[in-house]
Amino acid sequence: MAQVEIVAVGRELVTGVVADTNSAWLAAQLTALGATVSRIVVVDDDPAAIAREIRAAHGLVITTGGLGPTLDDRTLAGIAAARRRRLVEHPAAIAFVERRYGELAAAGLVADGALTPPRRKMARVPEGAEMIDNPVGTAPGVFVDGVVALPGVPEEMRAVFAAALPRIRACLGPETYVAEREMQSGSGDESVLAAALERVTEEFPGVHLKSFATTFAPDCDLRIRITARAADREAAEALVGRAAARLEAELARVRSGQG
Repeated sequence: MAQVEIVAVGRELVTGVVADTNSAWLAAQLTALGATVSRIVVVDDDPAAIAREIRAAHGLVITTGGLGPTLDDRTLAGIAAARRRRLVEHPAAIAFVERRYGELAAAGLVADGALTPPRRKMARVPEGAEMIDNPVGTAPGVFVDGVVALPGVPEEMRAVFAAALPRIRACLGPETYVAEREMQSGSGDESVLAAALERVTEEFPGVHLKSFATTFAPDCDLRIRITARAADREAAEALVGRAAARLEAELARVRSGQG
């Protein structure tokens, strides 16, 4: 199955000023596409750190943040370093940035729509990169050599991700289907459930079981999520169904004191 790694960029993330909600959203979307998100890493606005994480990655890499006009927006420099490419002005990206600022100026949202050096910076991309449309903001997304660069503003990130979907699907290869189901365990103690979950996992090695821990309480009923992947939707759903039935039998043993 296709492997994806997410690199979230921004000092505001590593210092805890802003929560990294982008990575959580991306991971859910990519999982639904059948990909396996094998790693999520958060790094500072440092091209060397960004390049290091991209070079260490396996499979498709998706970055978020650091595409804007300010000095600390340096993700594209990091990608260029990782892929040993120069940063060059992209004609389509220049036209995009110029058009977007012209639209903002016409709407009275910025004082001047001129193509200033900070604005031109957003059109300097790794050589050979493709531009990805940003229907919400001013910084275009970028696709180059197995890396998809998305903006950091959540609304923009989601819009550019949608625009990048054809490229992302092509990188993921043959489509894989994911089926999921949640069950109530009937117990508030994960340690009591551990053996039952282990038995089901051994019987269905292609299925992932995850119990969601919480604080101890008299009425606590832990949830268990069952996830399965297969080449088609029917097979994935059938696999989840069989695992759920087996899990229910194991949970019944736990509830009866036999587990």
